Order: sequence, then C-alpha cells, then structure tokens
Amino acid sequence: MEDLQDMFIVHTIEEVQSLIAAHEQFKATLPEADTERQAILGIHNEVQKISQSYGIKSNIINPYSTITTEELLKQWEKVKMLVPQRDGSLQEEMSRQHAHERLRRQFAAQANLIGPWIQARMEEIGRCSLEIGGTLEDQMTQLKQMEHVIIAYKPNIDKLEGDHQLIQESLIFDNKHANYTMEHIRVGWELLLTTIARTINEIETQILTRDAKGISQQQMNEFRSSFNHFDRKKNGAMETDDFRACLISMGYDLGEVEFARIMMLVDQNATGIVSFQSFIDFMTRETADTDTAEQVVASFRILAADKPYILVDELRRELPPEQAEYCIMRMPPYKGPGAPPGALDYTAFSTALYGESDL
Repeated sequence: MEDLQDMFIVHTIEEVQSLIAAHEQFKATLPEADTERQAILGIHNEVQKISQSYGIKSNIINPYSTITTEELLKQWEKVKMLVPQRDGSLQEEMSRQHAHERLRRQFAAQANLIGPWIQARMEEIGRCSLEIGGTLEDQMTQLKQMEHVIIAYKPNIDKLEGDHQLIQESLIFDNKHANYTMEHIRVGWELLLTTIARTINEIETQILTRDAKGISQQQMNEFRSSFNHFDRKKNGAMETDDFRACLISMGYDLGEVEFARIMMLVDQNATGIVSFQSFIDFMTRETADTDTAEQVVASFRILAADKPYILVDELRRELPPEQAEYCIMRMPPYKGPGAPPGALDYTAFSTALYGESDL
C-alpha cells in the first residue's frame, strides 16, 4: 500500500516512472476499497435501524474494532484529497526530471564535440612542431593560423560553461550521456592555450638561434630528423636514455663524466628530459666550441660529489682504466683544509690541461 504522504527523492525519469506506476496501482484499488466502505456503512445503518426499533441507545460501542464510522469517513475524505495531490507532485517531478534530462543531453552534445576538438588541435600542434619539411617561418605561419582558430573557438567553451552552471543550479550530479566533465574540458582548454603559446615561442626562439648562429635550413632539418628519430614517445622531448643513444649515433665517445657534463648543459633543471631547443643549443655549441676548463671542472665535481678534491678510488671507479691512470699520474695533491691523505686537486689539473695555469 502506498503512503500518500511519503516524501520521495529521485534523480532520473525512470525513478519517477516507477513511483507513478506504484501510484497507479494504488489508485486501481480505490473502487474495491470504496465498495468495502459502502458495505461497512450499510452495516452501520442496519445497526442504527435495529437500535431504533428496539429502543436501544444509539451510541453502541463495538468491542471488536477501535475504528468508528466517523473515523472511517474522515480517513476516506483524506484519501480523496491526497490522491490528486500525489498525482500533481509526481507529474511535477516528472516535468523536472525531463528538464534535467534536456540539460544533460544539451551539455553532453557540446562536451562530446569540444573534447575531441581540443584533442585534435593538440595533435595538430604536435605534428607541426615536429615537421621536418618547410622552413621555420612556414611552421610559424601555420601555428599562428591554429592560434587564430583556437581563439575563435572560445565562445563554444563559454556556452558550455553556461550549460554547466544551469546543471549545477539544478543540483544534477551525474550525466551518463557525457564523455567529458566540465573539469576535463577546462583542463584540456587551458593546456591547449598553453601549448600553442609555448610552441610559437619555441619556433620564434629557433628562428633567432638559427639567424644568430648562421645555421642553414638544411642543418635545422637534420637536427629535427635526429631528434624525432630518438624521441621514442613522440612527445617533443627526449628522455636521458634517448639522448645518450642519439649522441652515440653521432659518434660521441661517451664516458660517465662526459655524459654528465653534457646533461648539465642540456638539462640544467635536472628534469630528465631534453627539449628540442636545448638539443639545438647543444649541437650548435658543440660544433662551434671545444671543452673549457670550467666544463671539465664541473664534470670532475660531479664525480667527487661536490667535494673540492677527488680520491684515487673515485677516479678508478668512475673512469675507464686508461683515463683514470692518466689523471692519477698528473693530478697534484689537494692542499686545502680537511682533505684525507691522497686527495687530488682536479681544479688545478683541469686549468693546467687547458693552458690556463701551470702545474
């Protein structure tokens, strides 16, 4: 039996439909209940007639029931009042849930278009920044056009924000039709804006580097080809192992010291990745410059764990045998305070090696 005064909380059209079905089942029992009520009233009237015929007092108490005829009539009138009220409440809730469903579908229709659109633009930017053909100026023109398209798309994001606001105000907490939440769209949009701005800035920097150092477009294409080949994840950055493999392929004889020195140049913040701009800077510097005493000192400092001196065991552990023995034979003893016996002065050795001092 339905409780006509029972409060209900629903979130979907299906849940309201279930309540309406239960209410309709209850209403279908009302004719039978009314027949029973009429029968009870008929019995009551018969009792009244008999009591009058025999002069019996009319306020006879029924020992078998606590429900009086007056109470029965009162409850029946209450039911007649509550049934249409329940009908109205359920229909109002059905209308509300239909409105919620329209909001869900309206949001989902836009979000399910915007999400893939953002992803497609991200992929376009990635392909453009990794292209080998064409000049940097061509890439810049293409990126500027993309930027214009992205900025022009902003009203779609604003409209979706408006739809989301309506959903929030209506206390709608789920949307089975949408593949993307508003938070997903916001994060994706901000990432897209950041990526296009950063990529344009990188191309501008590459143009400045090319012009300042006299790099030909062919050389730039060769740098890009090498970088793309060893960028295994194709995300515009080589990881440490990728970069090591790239250097080896170009003929670098890499010991730990040398590679540590190079990583300090290309990854100064120790992120573990090498960007294309850092790669270009390194390649142009390597083709134009030779090692300096400062670079070698920095390499030895890494091996010495930032100590101002280095030990024989550390050299033999970190360097190939021939290089280690060469350094041990030529490094002067470290004369600074606090050094253990046998400590060697790698700073004096490095500056002497590059002719900047005399041992």
